[in-house]
Amino acid sequence: MRNSKKVEFIEKVSKSALGLEGLQIVVYCDRNRFGDLSKEEKEQCTFLEIGNKMLSEIDGEYIKQKYNIENGIKFGQKLHEERVKWMKKNCLF
Repeated sequence: MRNSKKVEFIEKVSKSALGLEGLQIVVYCDRNRFGDLSKEEKEQCTFLEIGNKMLSEIDGEYIKQKYNIENGIKFGQKLHEERVKWMKKNCLF
């Protein structure tokens, strides 16, 4: 999955009723359906941690400070661009 798609996915899920935490539980349950998910395998499902970290580090305040712009289309584009850059730098999944 491209980094831009990862960012879109995390953004959409984080705003849904399920949220990142709920989806993480679903992933664990699915991967552990046979009851043999090891600790190492659980640690591989880290999009919850990655998503929360990205959303907290690259937020609206970050964009306002870095680019000195307010809400709007350009603001949203910059937010997405910065999150994609962050994902390229920090994400291993």
